[in-house]
Amino acid sequence: MGQPHLRDQNLIGTEDLLDRTLRWMKENLDGANSAVHPKGHVSAGKPCTNSGTGIIVCCYINALGKVLKKGKGYDNERFKFFVTECMTDFMNAASTKALPPHGSLGAGAGEAWLYHVYRCGFVHEFYSTKNSAWTRSNSTRYWLKYNPVTLNINGLVKGFYKGVEEFKKKAAADPDLRTTFKTYITS
Repeated sequence: MGQPHLRDQNLIGTEDLLDRTLRWMKENLDGANSAVHPKGHVSAGKPCTNSGTGIIVCCYINALGKVLKKGKGYDNERFKFFVTECMTDFMNAASTKALPPHGSLGAGAGEAWLYHVYRCGFVHEFYSTKNSAWTRSNSTRYWLKYNPVTLNINGLVKGFYKGVEEFKKKAAADPDLRTTFKTYITS
């Protein structure tokens, strides 16, 4: 994880690696999620890191899923595990259940849509799919439209933060997640 930043020096003795990592995740995600286009840009003042925010959320879901699975499994299994275990509102959301089938993905397969279409699309294809999009809305829904399927970045961020709170409960119930956190997250 490298040397702590100067702003973290006063917290070093009070946070363990798990808590510090979760705080760093929140700070990184807050920074990306609040970034706006600069003055003079055609979209000045509007969010500018929608796909970047999506990538960060997806990477953090995957990393925390890896911890929950104690370093085991493949990326898509770890991702799905975190979403199904910690983001139950995502899995139960009416907007998620209404997702159409896509390729080999069944209808309502929200974690698969999020992983295969968005996470893999953001990371590997620079988002080249024709039947999906993303946007920002103050709605609490994860998915706003179904043709094209449109992911609400704000809903995803809010849902991830709820998922982190559930992750903390699981870490409190299973002390091994805290004591072996570095091994799990770096394996």
